[in-house]
Amino acid sequence: MKHGRNAPCPCGSGKKYKKCCLEATPAPVDLLYRRLSETHNRLVDRLMNYAVELFEETAVSVAMAEFLVWPDEAPEEDFIEQHQQLFWPWFFFNWINDPEDTPFDLNWPVDQTIAECYAASQKDRLDSMERKLIKAHSRRPFSFFEVVECRPDKGFLLKDIFTGEQTDVLERSGSKSTHPGNILFGQVIKIDHVGMLISTGQFWIPPRLKPELIQFRKWLKQGKRPITTDILDEYDCEIREIYFDLVETLQRPAELFNTDGDPLIFHTLYYEIESSELAFERLNTLCGTDTADRLRSEAKLDAKGHILCVEIPWSRQGHKRSKALGNTLLGHLIIDGNTLTVEVNSAQRAEVAREKIEWLMGNAAIYKTTEIRSFDAFAAERKAAGPDSKTDAQDQNALMQDPEVRRHVGEMLAAHWQGWVDQNIPALDGETPRQAVNTTDGRESVMALLLDAELHMAADPHMSEAGVNAINKVRRELGLERSLEKKPQKACSGDKARRVAAIQEMIRAFGRKKLNDMYTDLALKLCEKIGRMRKLSIQRGRQEIWAAAIVYAIARINFLFDPTNEVYLTADEICDFFGTKKSTVGDKAGQIQKTCDVWIGDPEFSNPEIAEMFTLYETPEGFIIPASLLRDQEMTFDSAEPDAPSKTSPNRPKQKKSDASSKKESRNTNDRQLKLFDD
Repeated sequence: MKHGRNAPCPCGSGKKYKKCCLEATPAPVDLLYRRLSETHNRLVDRLMNYAVELFEETAVSVAMAEFLVWPDEAPEEDFIEQHQQLFWPWFFFNWINDPEDTPFDLNWPVDQTIAECYAASQKDRLDSMERKLIKAHSRRPFSFFEVVECRPDKGFLLKDIFTGEQTDVLERSGSKSTHPGNILFGQVIKIDHVGMLISTGQFWIPPRLKPELIQFRKWLKQGKRPITTDILDEYDCEIREIYFDLVETLQRPAELFNTDGDPLIFHTLYYEIESSELAFERLNTLCGTDTADRLRSEAKLDAKGHILCVEIPWSRQGHKRSKALGNTLLGHLIIDGNTLTVEVNSAQRAEVAREKIEWLMGNAAIYKTTEIRSFDAFAAERKAAGPDSKTDAQDQNALMQDPEVRRHVGEMLAAHWQGWVDQNIPALDGETPRQAVNTTDGRESVMALLLDAELHMAADPHMSEAGVNAINKVRRELGLERSLEKKPQKACSGDKARRVAAIQEMIRAFGRKKLNDMYTDLALKLCEKIGRMRKLSIQRGRQEIWAAAIVYAIARINFLFDPTNEVYLTADEICDFFGTKKSTVGDKAGQIQKTCDVWIGDPEFSNPEIAEMFTLYETPEGFIIPASLLRDQEMTFDSAEPDAPSKTSPNRPKQKKSDASSKKESRNTNDRQLKLFDD
């Protein structure tokens, strides 16, 4: 029951509702969040004007130097630009004028933030919400927050990695582009019953960098003392410095190494040889995984049966990093007529290859030159040779349909991860995962590394299922539970949550190549809905088929198969990307549409323009009028009038309603609807 502002308060005090319990009644969360966001934006503008009036540009420069932890050299403009959205909240709400750190007289109160000074000067002019914001935000320390639970387009549950405090945060845009395990740097505040991410960096920090934060947390504890906001405030410079280092790590090109631990630099050695047959006879021993007869059977021979062209894999038994892997491929030797070409991926292997060839061939091989390429140059060269890339992808997809190939890939991944358990990992301070899980911090670090690997594996349509299964096997072997701390929820959890997250990663990977953000978000939303349904068991069947079928359903109801559409897809493109069959995906998409009650023009899963196109009104005379026509002709109807037109969705299946009157009303309306086409 809604109480009027001037009505007697229902608490029985005898006062008017507006003077008693009205302000004590919590406002709806979404409404309060919008008001707080608007108030915060307005407050920041006022603080900017306030600071400009009082300070010279020198003060901002001094504050910026402190914010960047007093760099030895002047930072580049791009670096400053990257961190502007963190600097200004820190400047207004956290920076304090300290004469010992400032070589200039700033004529500013000591031990007061700009926001606090502004509040004191505008005490009678601030409304209650502005006062609450200044109080909650002032001196709130920055920290690192891990996403524990994500609700796309709504918000997420964040956990402070240092203090362990959890906050349910409303955040629409940021929640669309992340997943559990990701880490952000910023400030989180709570006003009344609303959590807000008040300032944040531009970069999501992946789970693989969490061990570095855990090491710093261990240092902060200095034994067993609890980490409080006061401690975070005391070490604010060190915390910001860690963030800048992590950003630099993310922006730095990855350092790649081969299985021997050598830097990845591609070398191609060229030799002139006397005879291809002689070269084969002497060099086939470098292949430790195949016999000479097997290699000869795959060679190109002349009429007399002599070698003309052959490729010899340079390999050895065993694997330095993983005992579970049976062999190591070191390079390739290609004999073609009077030319010998040796391809390896490091300078160290190139040196060993030259020594072995000189020893085995002697004067029968004359060294000519070596071509050296970086990984970037090698990748660019492969990309430039791309006319057959589509054919190669189709061949790979076709190959991955073979159960024997899928089984073999699964065995290789399982062997790799079985060996990983006993490897010394730098991120674990040189310990093996099996050793690290014996401590609480070590277990948390190993879980973060496995989660990062799982997210990367899930984005690969060919190896996702086998890779995720192998990683889960490692978790079971180490006694780890995959799920992060969560609040009780009705949404999918445990293995089901992992599977939904993996399918969503596949959809994101497809969306980055073929869709725009809107259609990608619609597909992710549909995937989340399927994960909550009992009638559709998303835990059964291949993940690739689910991902392809979800994209297929969204494409179908949004006419993306129409070549005139700005975003145009074909069923072949979808199925080739995910490595699935069209018939299987089409059937699954139809099942999804039927079970989820998703139809063309569905406002929940359609482009707004399409939804409006299929939103029709029925006039008292029985005519069907599009909503756009009503808007264009400025036709208005009073919904309270008995003869007002009814809003219909002509191609939507009939829905069940709970009460009998609703069913009767639905039948009467549906009798007069216009059926445009069969769904």
